[in-house]
Amino acid sequence: MKTEHSNAFQLDLFESLPNKPYCTDELGVTYIRPKKTAVKKKYLQVNQPSMVTYLVFDIDRNGAVLAWYDANLPAPYWTSKNPKNGHGHIAYRLKIPFCTSDIANIEPIKYAAAIQSAMIERLKADRGFAGLLTKNPMHPHWQNEFWTEYEYTLDELADHLDLRGHPLRGIESVGLGRNCELFESVRRWAYRAIREYWAPNYKRAWNNAVYERVEALNGQFNQPLPVSEVKSISKSIANWTYKHFTPEGFRKSQAVKGTKGGKAGSIESKAKAGSVGGSVSKGGGRKSKKSELLPVVQSMLDQGYNQAAIAEDLGISTRTIIRWLNAM
Repeated sequence: MKTEHSNAFQLDLFESLPNKPYCTDELGVTYIRPKKTAVKKKYLQVNQPSMVTYLVFDIDRNGAVLAWYDANLPAPYWTSKNPKNGHGHIAYRLKIPFCTSDIANIEPIKYAAAIQSAMIERLKADRGFAGLLTKNPMHPHWQNEFWTEYEYTLDELADHLDLRGHPLRGIESVGLGRNCELFESVRRWAYRAIREYWAPNYKRAWNNAVYERVEALNGQFNQPLPVSEVKSISKSIANWTYKHFTPEGFRKSQAVKGTKGGKAGSIESKAKAGSVGGSVSKGGGRKSKKSELLPVVQSMLDQGYNQAAIAEDLGISTRTIIRWLNAM
């Protein structure tokens, strides 16, 4: 069932590590070191900053490294076992890594968060596991096993799971679910809050305001995200709203609304005004996608457009917009 831990595996893992990962020999005290030094420590950061290549699960019971087998889940990339108590970490490698701080592509994060949460449930893993450091599978202190070189897609992992009820919401959010909660909460606030900062050279003040908002909400989680993640998420939200919600775009949208009695003007005119990004053909253009159009829908709603006008401009139905918003 298992294969030998190989030099090829270690080399491949080493190449995927951050250039300067967090590491330590004693939990509670972490260091940032070049990866040639970091791999000599017992605990190691294996994922790149704001990027997920490995899904790692912490299981605090004897027989932990076979929890995937007991739960009828596919074989992991590696397992690392504590020889003293049988506790361990299980890691899956993803075929397509994804960014955890990209507001423009929140859907993959939501999907991965649901998968991670469901796997935690199946494996009976620790929901309080921060995820930054894992038992170093290249360190001889642990009993390390390489099980498969296969890299999974999110869909392949989802095939083994029931995603209903996942991820957990609110302060109970863990893992990637925390990223989703911060994105969803702060971006809604940001769409309106940015108007209070419109002034000459307001970018720095706006960035600081978004960071403070993300930091405050992050502190409500039972297991907050690390500062590096807070910075990345706040930067993404601040930059996105700064680009898409401009004083010029707002004035133009109000003028269009006034002249047409609340009916949105053409999407082309909004694009020129800077109120939305890109152009979408009207009535029979390219097929709309929720991940592409939902941010535009939210932007236009917050600028005063009604759902019927938005639907007409984007070439989708009002019912579709209502369904998207209710699913948020």
